Amino acid sequence: MKTCPKCNELNGENRTDCWKCKAPLPNVISYKKICPKCRLIFTQKVDYCDSCGSRLSVYSDGSLGSSKGGCWLYIVSVFSPLIGIILGCIYIARKEDDLGKSLIITSILSSIILPFLGYVLISI
Repeated sequence: MKTCPKCNELNGENRTDCWKCKAPLPNVISYKKICPKCRLIFTQKVDYCDSCGSRLSVYSDGSLGSSKGGCWLYIVSVFSPLIGIILGCIYIARKEDDLGKSLIITSILSSIILPFLGYVLISI
């Protein structure tokens, strides 16, 4: 709980201003949210995009949804399709539909292509 420096009223941890006197609270970590489809940036208080209705993700590092460590998801999907399908379902449940669908498609394609390539390489 945060204490207001002006009126000494207790406030929740996520509040940016006092609920009683509206004075700004110190040590507030602010962040922004981004729409994964429209790429519009919103304040931390908004949960859904105004234009398309998608659930917003936390915006950090200016990456606009293309995280530097995201390629490992596709590598896992190629070499272990079952885990890729499970991860895809998890991302769809988290309202990150584009990433979830692409992981599932990658897993399905790799489960079809890799055995075929293995058969071709063995027969050579």
